[in-house]
Amino acid sequence: MQALVWAVLAAAALSGTSSRSNLDGAAIVAPGRPNAKAGRDLVGTVTDSATGKPLPGGDVVVSKGGSVVARVTTDGFGRFTVHDLDPGTYQVVARYIGFRADSRPVEVTGGAGSIVLAIRLGPQPVELQAIEVSANLAVAVDTRTGDQVFKQTDYHGAPTNTTSQILQQSISGAARAPTGEVHIRGQHAEYTYYIDGVPVPAGISGSLNELFDPAVVNQISFQTGSWDAEYGNKNAAIVNITTRVPSGPLHVDASTYFGSFNSNGQTLSASTSAGKFGFFFSGTRQVTDMRREPLVSAVDPATNRITDVINFHNHGQDLFGFAKMQYVPSANDVINLSLNLSRTRFAAPYDSTGGVVLDDHQQDVNSFQNLGWQHLFPRGSELFVAAFHRAGSLDYTPGIIDQPQFIFFPDPTPYNLREDRNFNTTGLKLDYLAKLSDHYQLKFGVIGSLTRGQEDFVTTDAQGNQGPASNSDLKGSDVGVYAQTVIAPSEKWEIRTGVRYDNHEAPFAASQHQLSPRIRLSLFPNAANTIWFYYGRLFLPTNVEDLRAITSVAQEGVVATPTLPERDHFFELGYVHRFPAGVVLKLSGYHKVSSPGIDDNTVPGSAIVTSVNLDRVWINGIESVLEIRPSGPLTGYLNLALNHAYGRGPITGGFFPADTPEGLFDLDHDQRLSAVANINYAAHRFFMSVTGIYGSGLTNGADPDASYGTGLFDFNRLIKVDPSTIVNLAAGYSFALGGASFRPALYIDNVFDRKYLLKGAFFSGPSVGRPRAVQVRVNVGF
Repeated sequence: MQALVWAVLAAAALSGTSSRSNLDGAAIVAPGRPNAKAGRDLVGTVTDSATGKPLPGGDVVVSKGGSVVARVTTDGFGRFTVHDLDPGTYQVVARYIGFRADSRPVEVTGGAGSIVLAIRLGPQPVELQAIEVSANLAVAVDTRTGDQVFKQTDYHGAPTNTTSQILQQSISGAARAPTGEVHIRGQHAEYTYYIDGVPVPAGISGSLNELFDPAVVNQISFQTGSWDAEYGNKNAAIVNITTRVPSGPLHVDASTYFGSFNSNGQTLSASTSAGKFGFFFSGTRQVTDMRREPLVSAVDPATNRITDVINFHNHGQDLFGFAKMQYVPSANDVINLSLNLSRTRFAAPYDSTGGVVLDDHQQDVNSFQNLGWQHLFPRGSELFVAAFHRAGSLDYTPGIIDQPQFIFFPDPTPYNLREDRNFNTTGLKLDYLAKLSDHYQLKFGVIGSLTRGQEDFVTTDAQGNQGPASNSDLKGSDVGVYAQTVIAPSEKWEIRTGVRYDNHEAPFAASQHQLSPRIRLSLFPNAANTIWFYYGRLFLPTNVEDLRAITSVAQEGVVATPTLPERDHFFELGYVHRFPAGVVLKLSGYHKVSSPGIDDNTVPGSAIVTSVNLDRVWINGIESVLEIRPSGPLTGYLNLALNHAYGRGPITGGFFPADTPEGLFDLDHDQRLSAVANINYAAHRFFMSVTGIYGSGLTNGADPDASYGTGLFDFNRLIKVDPSTIVNLAAGYSFALGGASFRPALYIDNVFDRKYLLKGAFFSGPSVGRPRAVQVRVNVGF
């Protein structure tokens, strides 16, 4: 396979041919290119009519006879391309949060060359858009790439929903997990955020803080496979977020909500744009008595069913602040500066693996600062330069009456463990996209970061005597270098190849590196069909942390085996078809082999979640997405996925001695069948949204009487919790009063108040599904 990849790269370097799509999936405008086939391309730009600024992440929908033909997204310069349109009359609609939608007819005739379209959207306060309710889906499929795309303007989730919950409800193959995590394609929360093209480094293991409030988002594009060489690090999913663009004169939006479990919150946002400068700000406060999934329940001993959920010691407060400044000095330059700060304080219901009700507290703080400059050269080549910084801390304080649970093997004395950790990661990203011809593009770049910090651990026994303690400096780094090409001799097929070199430095693990080739062949028989085949070698580094220092102190300098980066072979086959009646179907299958694999293990008596290695991990899956967007007020989508993640020992790394379980076992984040279905009704000023979420059950530990199967359809029910189905409901109405708009809305999660176990005690403690919660929110726009 590596020989094949290198051969393709060499052929690409000699061919001088190119694609019409750049390497991050956005379109390159190429008007007037000869085109001998019957279909023609529609290329264009979407800009702010008041300032001329480009609108990245804009939604462009092309329909014919009332049926959607294509849906594309604008790139960093507001550009888009719709490929291979047959002759006829089309309707093109462009939307962007904070702007009035624009709709116009386009006549496509036979002949050569591309059709050029310039769309200028007029600014509009965000909440005034609510007066013009339209039936649009929050989740769509990019028919060119197979990626799923989330649009904030069309989302009707509860005000307490986090970014992680949006991921779980938007991505096929994503399963709900305890503590707000999301498992994607049978993997353990291994995803990376990109904010306006700039990566956000990983935080502290065990932090339960959400990085930012979803209110700052315009659009999220999810890549769960077929990654270009540009994307490394934690890439079970690449979460590309386009934040809102400042627009128009000063306008302010405010909202407040209240609901079950003493939940309440407030959000204030403001935006303005004048000339070349624009500014957007958002601040949010949220308080609840159910910050985490409950960890205690009452069970009927006769039926072993949950009869009640006990919400003990689960108060929490979240604060979010985000600011974006945009400067557009010319039509060929865009500069974005994003500043973000969030803090979470909460009471830990009890120590997750011991099952003991305790009085612990945790505070998580996270911030990031991203600065990116994108420059467009006259012939379509691009330069992107970015600097990024992330800082965070985690302070975990055990209760004074805690029952000690943490043991320094082989010493049998149990201890309580207090942690105080902080880190700073600073990095640079530089890449250059060379458009060498209309058939061939080359992109190469480098990304590097340094991490520094401090980790303090203090232990005490049941009598209050201090045990082993450590105070260690944190040092590490990550460097990635990549080169990739796109070759498209015709509109009917495309090859994307690349190679990436990663080097990872972390305490105890020494220097780890890998060369990773990747290749994707895409076939486009016509505008309604896409088929792709992909192979990628992946390298997933661990967090730069020093959690073994306390173990080394306790064991007189003997250090536990370090956790090493995950090394994968990943294969994928996918197909997307757009039906005439506004229906899109995506089918994909994938196979992943990891040697070693990575999982997480929770340290008893603490909030520490430490990574561990499994000798070998296999993940197989089949997933489908059905997007339903007919003309009229009803829309909907269905995400359906079948995954199996299993592994074998030994299990090494973390705080613990090596464990050597016999045979194969399901990973604790293996949920075989998951489904999310959504129906949305919107007409005039009213909307209603119903979402159903099904999970066949996460792992519940070992059962000595259970037979074990490794097949995709071997559900291994004896070692899984029972399946669960919950239904969420949202409804709202918009109206104007004077110069303001109002949008009251009702949200009910778990409408039927299902009582269920989300996860059993395996690798970490059990967790109960959240009971019914009701919230009322009112948005006001000025």
